Amino acid sequence: MRIKKDPVNKISSILKGEFIANKTNVNLIPFLLMIVLLALINISSSFNAENLLRQSISLEKEIAELRLNYITTKSSLMSMYRRSVIEDLVKDQGLETSLIPANILER
Repeated sequence: MRIKKDPVNKISSILKGEFIANKTNVNLIPFLLMIVLLALINISSSFNAENLLRQSISLEKEIAELRLNYITTKSSLMSMYRRSVIEDLVKDQGLETSLIPANILER
């Protein structure tokens, strides 16, 4: 007749590490080490993925900020290129808009 082991005893045996002491389970040690190594690699890759996600979000925010800066700078430059603004800027230097149209020189 077989003696049934209590499931609680199996779990406590695993947690205490007693299952490794059995000669039948010694062959499982390389497999267990591989599982631990794969778990560590999985944890490491998830941390790296989270860091990349954080960097990506911060770069997207920076791009949005730079885009807004570009738009405001472009609009201010567009307003400076208007003829009336240029005339006001050079009025202090004594320059005026010529009323005579420019002559086109041909070869």
